[in-house]
Amino acid sequence: MMTLQVNGESRSIDDGTALMDALAQWGYSCTQVAVAVNGEFVARGEYAGRVLRGGDCLDVVAPVQGG
Repeated sequence: MMTLQVNGESRSIDDGTALMDALAQWGYSCTQVAVAVNGEFVARGEYAGRVLRGGDCLDVVAPVQGG
């Protein structure tokens, strides 16, 4: 297991987990969020191949509607 920071909260996942799988475990829809890992935007097409590492800091942002 490894620990990451997700939107400022500590979360644990299995070693070697891809970003896409981590998002699914945490209840996020991969098609409706934008993600930055350690301050760098990750293109949606790279979620499956982006393997997370202990200590990574993720910012997960969902669009908000309203005016």
